[in-house]
Amino acid sequence: MMRLAGIGVLAVTLAAGLSACASTQIDPEQAAERAVVGAALGSALGTGLGATLSINPAIGAVIGAESGAALGAATGVITTPPIPSYQPIAVPAEAVIPNYYDGWAPGYHSAPDNPETQSPHPG
Repeated sequence: MMRLAGIGVLAVTLAAGLSACASTQIDPEQAAERAVVGAALGSALGTGLGATLSINPAIGAVIGAESGAALGAATGVITTPPIPSYQPIAVPAEAVIPNYYDGWAPGYHSAPDNPETQSPHPG
């Protein structure tokens, strides 16, 4: 009975997470990559936990690998970041503050052996 309740809670949590993910747009290629990585990591973690915590390590490893892969893939898809929905910022063609970087700061001097450095602007 307890196992059935645990599976029900897990199913409700997974459904809530996936429904929240469906309201935003995500990149399908990135979601697929994250699902594969999540399945691999979940399978490895599930195998280890299943073999460690079960009475029969072989059966625990098989069950842990299957359930870990499914949960890892779902976690990978759920955690995919949304596609940015903002417009790119236009970069101005000219400097915003003209002649700001054209000279040396007050109190500093140009290098003595480099004739290509600009002298500070007066005023």
